[in-house]
Amino acid sequence: MSTTTASKPSTAPALGQPAYRDIAVAVMDMPADGAALAAAAALARNHGAELDVLQVLPMPLPAVDAWALIPDPSLTERYSELRAAAAKHTTELERRLPTLGVQGRVQVLEAFYESPTSVLAAAARRTDISVLARPVNAPASTARVHAQFAGLLLESGRPVIVVPAELDTPCLPPRHVTIAWADTSESARAVHDALPLLRTAESVDVVMVDPVASQLEEAGAFGDTLAAHLKRHGVNTRLHVEKSRGRHVSRVILDRASRSRAHLIVAGGYGHSRLREWVVGGTTRALFHDSPVPLFFSH
Repeated sequence: MSTTTASKPSTAPALGQPAYRDIAVAVMDMPADGAALAAAAALARNHGAELDVLQVLPMPLPAVDAWALIPDPSLTERYSELRAAAAKHTTELERRLPTLGVQGRVQVLEAFYESPTSVLAAAARRTDISVLARPVNAPASTARVHAQFAGLLLESGRPVIVVPAELDTPCLPPRHVTIAWADTSESARAVHDALPLLRTAESVDVVMVDPVASQLEEAGAFGDTLAAHLKRHGVNTRLHVEKSRGRHVSRVILDRASRSRAHLIVAGGYGHSRLREWVVGGTTRALFHDSPVPLFFSH
């Protein structure tokens, strides 16, 4: 594990106000890492936070056979190569942190008998929020990032921001936010976790797709109780009820976000811990792959 320090940001929310103080950044030694670092640094400067840059290093395990008690020289050499490459990447990241104007440290997390995503999620539990970047036009890399996203979403207990790497300068903290609201525990957690960003936004739009009347909320009053709750937190909202009319829910959300010129979409992240790389699907998966703006997910 390596640590580096830079000068503290000059401005930040006062203690007691909602803020993120520790931000995890998942890096994978790919070009998209730069977008994740830039976005996380922008949040860190605004909130007076420190960055935990997390680099997971999957380590191959020896084959179990009759000779398993004898050290495998080739495997020992492979470990040395992997650690040397990780150390080089760590040095590059340490040099970059001061240029971003934030404090932080770079950690290499070796994964032997645990899955890399579980190791990453465990480290992220010690922070307030995680940030990672979705690569551009790289299916294999995107699949790898999606696996890490699923692990963070379902195992860390913390919100996750996904930044499209093609964005030159993501607007974080966002000035305009779209909340994809559904009457679920995941949506409620996402809105609560996003309060530090919602309170400083210039506009917040709440979009509800095909809402259904219930004992607590009648047709014609969809979103009123949420709007009242957020207003008590200093967040003024505009409510939008949309009909899908055969379109995928994610497309309806993205269209509304585009019309609202949103810099961030806040949504509940849906999935299941078993086979998470495949089961984190539906609207969550579609938004992950298709959104042109950063996404804020909670589970």
